[in-house]
Amino acid sequence: MALFLSIYPLSLVAFFIHWKKVPSKERTKTRCIELLLLYQIVFSLGITSLVAFLGLTFMADYIASYTGWPACPFEQQLANVNLAFGVLGIMSIWWRGGFWVATILGFSIWILGDGVHHLYEYFVLHNVTEGNTGVPLYTDFIVPIVLLILLSMHLAQKPKSEGRYN
Repeated sequence: MALFLSIYPLSLVAFFIHWKKVPSKERTKTRCIELLLLYQIVFSLGITSLVAFLGLTFMADYIASYTGWPACPFEQQLANVNLAFGVLGIMSIWWRGGFWVATILGFSIWILGDGVHHLYEYFVLHNVTEGNTGVPLYTDFIVPIVLLILLSMHLAQKPKSEGRYN
């Protein structure tokens, strides 16, 4: 779990390193929001999804016991979803605009739904394992909310002539 959690602050470190390399005349609010969003997509969405894919694929029994859910073939299907969003997050380095919007919206719908399921497991089924009520519960709400806020700020900064999703 420490490896997984270390990815979030790494996104901020990478952002600040990149920001320091941006020429001062290009350090605008628009550029700041764009870079902050980029590093959140790449790290908090892409890399964490790839790590989740690896965990669900190669440590399925551990992950099942950590969440308090039974091990089953659906874990590999969930791993595949993580792989897909991991690839989309990494591809966001090169593709922008509507690609970012689609990636963030798809990921956010999925992860917020997971967060609601964690709450259901807690309140209805009384699943109090760390994998249900700990880090996964919090990140399932915090990460998509941060991504959606940054995306809306990013889109609001774009000139109307460019269009919102280009």
